[in-house]
Amino acid sequence: MKRQLKMSLAVFISFFSVSLAASSGAMSSCQFETGPVIKAAAVAIQKHYILEEKGQALSAQLNSLAESKHFNHLCSDYQQLASALTKEIRTLSGDKHFYIEHIDNQKEAHNWIEQWQAEAPSNNYGVKKIEILPGNIGYLSLSSFHTYKNAHQTLAAAFTLLRHSEGLILDLRSNGGGDEETANAVLQSFIDPHSPFPFVIESRKGREIPKRISPQPWPSYGSDRPMVILIDGRSFSASESTAFALQQLGRATIVGNASAGGAHMMESPQSLPYGFEIGIPDKRPVSTIAGSRPNWEGQGVIPDIEAGQQEIIQIALKVVTEAL
Repeated sequence: MKRQLKMSLAVFISFFSVSLAASSGAMSSCQFETGPVIKAAAVAIQKHYILEEKGQALSAQLNSLAESKHFNHLCSDYQQLASALTKEIRTLSGDKHFYIEHIDNQKEAHNWIEQWQAEAPSNNYGVKKIEILPGNIGYLSLSSFHTYKNAHQTLAAAFTLLRHSEGLILDLRSNGGGDEETANAVLQSFIDPHSPFPFVIESRKGREIPKRISPQPWPSYGSDRPMVILIDGRSFSASESTAFALQQLGRATIVGNASAGGAHMMESPQSLPYGFEIGIPDKRPVSTIAGSRPNWEGQGVIPDIEAGQQEIIQIALKVVTEAL
């Protein structure tokens, strides 16, 4: 009996030692603590999110997640935690503008914004294609709205080439948005020079009226010639802003499929522990047109004419030529 007891005790001690070593190894493999990152994100969201009440609720949900240690298994992978938290926050909030990222100081472009800016020249600063279609109809495809400082010369060349067309198709399909100033510069090219933009910018501090760039940075296309804007489910943010504003004004016919539904806006990201940062939507456009919905958040821009990708150009051409 004593021999059996000694053997059992030896087995128990051996098992306990292995378990302790495994546990110790798992803890030592952690590169950071997930709890402080999540709690700091919760504080920042409560302080800055454009929808104050929703921000408070979201903050409470994140604090609960931190306490539950739900993401502790990602304590050794910065990128996986950033991706998982981004997905979680977007799911809880329904807001596609939120993001969490880990800053890699070893890379020349530290974050996605710097990477996007670095790739701007190879993407022709967002000007994807310019063409004159049959009937002297202009076609301009924009893949992104890069910063005005970098993109204005390329956009000026595009608008110069299109200035004598009879009508225009502006293709914003798969345009993920970008710089607010650039989007507004494009928008003002298509409306009366004496008319204000059909929206204000709202934040927790109040409302402000968006300003035009003066003088007009390139030949204005004007408000009289017929115009169609193409959108799809990957049209997002600033590209949706352009389409929504011109649709609300009755200036353009929207053709395609409902856009992604991201109306909220953000400025600089907020720093979090361990080199993480969070992008928090802290502004939103609000329509000033009576009877209009405030913006396109969550619903997207709804096209006037639905169209599939194969026939969308022909439908747009038909709309423009019939308007002529």
